[in-house]
Amino acid sequence: MSSAYDEKIEDVLVDSELARRLVPNKFKFTSQQGRLRRQKLLAAAKELSATRPVSEISLADVCERADIPRASAYHFFPNVEAIFLALRFLNAIEIFNKLEKVDAKQFSRWQAYITAVIETGVDIIQSDLTVARLIYETNTPDFEGNAFGSEIEKSLAQMVYDKLSEHYKMPALETIHQQLLVAYGIINGIFILAYRSEKEITDAYRQEAITAVIAYLRCYLPENLPKNG
Repeated sequence: MSSAYDEKIEDVLVDSELARRLVPNKFKFTSQQGRLRRQKLLAAAKELSATRPVSEISLADVCERADIPRASAYHFFPNVEAIFLALRFLNAIEIFNKLEKVDAKQFSRWQAYITAVIETGVDIIQSDLTVARLIYETNTPDFEGNAFGSEIEKSLAQMVYDKLSEHYKMPALETIHQQLLVAYGIINGIFILAYRSEKEITDAYRQEAITAVIAYLRCYLPENLPKNG
């Protein structure tokens, strides 16, 4: 991996609005030197995970690649699992920001917008093996099932609702929010199955996710949502 990744990391663990809601304070460090060292550790972990299973990477491996003493690394992360969890937060925020750029107004029907969101998500995941590994490989740090994973899911559901509401007359949020969370779970479940059986999200599984989610949401949204204005 090129050293450009160091420059790519804008310290979202501190600066991102979404990160302020999601990331625990233990991942934050305000000094410039501390932020640079943390970025080096994250970049090293990402580079190693491009060629090795996450479960085989130790804190010593990451510190050696980052050229940072292990004693110094403990100031930022208590163990290697915390480094990979932070990397998952970083990936999740980047994915969220890219999905947010999908504009429902570009599509004539809500089904097309949902399709575009799914396809964009797959393209992001498929473009970077390390992202897929941190999401779908076994023995990777648990992201779902904790408060921060739940916040990501809620933020994604809210984003989809807000985007659709800008263009369509949507039902009240409280009547559809749970269904949007379930829709996320359907997509995630299909992608987990795809990656663990095929080591990638194939076109067939991509289409299965689209078909399943649209069929589910049709139980709660009319085929043709009336447009605003």
